[in-house]
Amino acid sequence: MEITEMRSSDNGKFFIAGSSDKKIIVFNSETGERFGAYQTEFESGGRRMCISNDGKYFAAGSYSGSVSIYETGTGKVILYDDTFFHTQNLRFSLDKKQLFVFYSDIMYTRTLGEKMLDIKHNISDYYPDEEMSLTLSGDEMQIKFPGKILKLEKRVMDMFPKNCRVYCAFFGGGMKCFSKTKKELWSADSKLNEHYQRIAYSEKFNYIMGLGFKYNEPRTEPFHFVDVRNAETGELIYTIGLNGANYFAFTNNGIAASNGDFYEVHEKDFTVHEKRFDTEI
Repeated sequence: MEITEMRSSDNGKFFIAGSSDKKIIVFNSETGERFGAYQTEFESGGRRMCISNDGKYFAAGSYSGSVSIYETGTGKVILYDDTFFHTQNLRFSLDKKQLFVFYSDIMYTRTLGEKMLDIKHNISDYYPDEEMSLTLSGDEMQIKFPGKILKLEKRVMDMFPKNCRVYCAFFGGGMKCFSKTKKELWSADSKLNEHYQRIAYSEKFNYIMGLGFKYNEPRTEPFHFVDVRNAETGELIYTIGLNGANYFAFTNNGIAASNGDFYEVHEKDFTVHEKRFDTEI
């Protein structure tokens, strides 16, 4: 079956790929090791799967509201919860003690090992920081800072905090970088008929990488690309064309593609490693 979604751990050391028949594959992005293909409750749409930073656990959910946490080594379900109204996004806390479940502007906190749903939050009670980088739903048009809300003209596709800054990608194109006092530090537009879907940070080069999609007519290949920018200024360093795949995951040193290729990021260019990962479901 076809891969329909890919997600990486916060540190980029592991990533998972989900298919249309609800199977999930787990990979070590540094070694290329594949841990297996597990039958899950995963449903495509949103970001209904995640993996912990050490790769020991992954979670998968369905739109109808059920979420399961699995042990990577065995595929064993260690927690199942069907008390959520709906689910759109999932992520683990850095210490793996909690799972955050997002739907619209609501965030649920689920403590591992407990049988009951613990806390229901409004996302506006939270703000991005180094401990918890929220994954926003697609209908968000604002960023929450400590005691402040910054309203925006475009929907936020992806965001994350780094080095006391918040980086955002927007539907319809462009990126912005804000200080945690809401000050806009830089803005970068995408090309006409292109917009960014996800963003990530390269620790090695202090780069911001924006995964983009082309929607021009007639269509021109490759449909997906990554713009590599200076994290301090937003200046475009170079662009990577992503060929032969529709889904991607950022790793700690590049981009993994759903066809198994790996794009290793360098300072001024990139190297393509064909079929580094076995993504056959």
